[in-house]
Amino acid sequence: MQDRAERFQTQEPARVEIYGKNGAFLCRMNNLSATGAYFEVINGSEVPKVGDLICVTVSLRHLNKTHVLNGEVVWCRDRGIGVSFIKQKELIQRLTG
Repeated sequence: MQDRAERFQTQEPARVEIYGKNGAFLCRMNNLSATGAYFEVINGSEVPKVGDLICVTVSLRHLNKTHVLNGEVVWCRDRGIGVSFIKQKELIQRLTG
């Protein structure tokens, strides 16, 4: 059995773009771990699907910093999405096939 990474509760705003599609939508990052995060879509007509590769820009208000992360949607439920982070090298390999 694989150990689950420790999760930290957050309420940080995030902007999500789906690679290969136009536009972006706003989310709230509800929890974060070293390996992924849970986001709730706030606005946007399109909710990502399992397998979508995404770029997430998270505004860490308390630290006055912004982070850009790449990930893959691993589950969806209503307007919530579970994301597993992926490294830039893996993203490029997957996008270029």
